[in-house]
Amino acid sequence: MPTAPTVVDACGAAVSPVMTESSDPACVGTKVYTFTYSNCAGQPAVWTYTYTISAPTVTLPADGGSTVACVADAVTPTAPTVTDNCGRPITPTMTAGADPACTGTKVYTFTYTDCNNVDYTWTYTYTISAPTVTLPADGGSTVACVVDAVTPTAPTVTDNCGRLITPTMTVGNDPACAGTKV
Repeated sequence: MPTAPTVVDACGAAVSPVMTESSDPACVGTKVYTFTYSNCAGQPAVWTYTYTISAPTVTLPADGGSTVACVADAVTPTAPTVTDNCGRPITPTMTAGADPACTGTKVYTFTYTDCNNVDYTWTYTYTISAPTVTLPADGGSTVACVVDAVTPTAPTVTDNCGRLITPTMTVGNDPACAGTKV
């Protein structure tokens, strides 16, 4: 509340005002204090003081991100705590991008909406690295006849994220008598 001016009537007697105030705006707008001075004859004189409340300002931190080995490691990040310039907390809404099939990015978007319905966006981007695969040592055996060189059982192989890798097989030619079949 502003300090009301001192007012005296024509005879030098102090006149006390009656103060009224408007309601607070929800976000932006004006807040008005009205001081009504009435002289001994009951004639009013009005003095007003108006505050103009500006739109809020919001400052977000820099977007975040990290690199992970597997898409399962791209968990929902913790959203930053954000307040406007008046200290009002702003709770974000979150959307998550699709998981990449193997490598790529997964993006989490947090949208902060201030009391004036202005949106601010903060994103966290995970970069999913290419998978790594470790194969066992090559196998082999010696057989007496080419008909004994049957299709071997392929080893079970997974990538570093536990995804099963299904092999494709090619078969080399049979040797004429002795030799190798791959």
